[in-house]
Amino acid sequence: MYTDHFLEQHPVDGPIGYKLEAPPLHPVIASSTIPGFGAEQAEALKAFPNTHALLALLRDGFHAESPGGSVGLRDDGTPVLDYPLTPFVLEGARRALLSMAEIQFAAGARSVTPVHELARPYRSWAEAKQAIEALPIVPHLTRVVSAHVMGGCAMAGRPELGVVRPDGRHWQLANLSVHDGSTFPTSIGANPQLSIYGIVNRLATGLARSLSGRDVRLA
Repeated sequence: MYTDHFLEQHPVDGPIGYKLEAPPLHPVIASSTIPGFGAEQAEALKAFPNTHALLALLRDGFHAESPGGSVGLRDDGTPVLDYPLTPFVLEGARRALLSMAEIQFAAGARSVTPVHELARPYRSWAEAKQAIEALPIVPHLTRVVSAHVMGGCAMAGRPELGVVRPDGRHWQLANLSVHDGSTFPTSIGANPQLSIYGIVNRLATGLARSLSGRDVRLA
């Protein structure tokens, strides 16, 4: 379940918006995401059967103050990955934490713990609001993760514009095809499951036909 209510509340040149989503929760994601460790985390995991989670999706790369990530090369040819978390993006993260906590308390939560290294369980919306507004929203303390990673091996009609050909084959490396969300030119800003199903079906069918020399149909 998700809502776009907070996504486009502001003009194009205003603060960054965010999509809220209620994801499925299982022990591996919970234990690797909730703040704390040792006895503190053990206590939090005892409450797992009664735990609800919300996440916020902030789409960067479409505003001058949120350029997104880049990949460059050092002098020796090794890659350098740069992903700046700008004040513009982090301010959006704080507003998202506030929105999520308010919603959860309104839904009847007994306590809410923002995913932040300095956060603790808060017992009321007033307490959570005051605490979240005071938290340092900075890298390494604010938990920022990425899922459904897209782009990186973009598909293009010419080698200077992308990594793979329109049929999924790599422009420079023989006998290598890429069939996943990395062939997208950029993030589509949504769960890409159906889009990946469709493009992989098409590319895999074409590759099977090319390798076997006969018509192939994939379910």
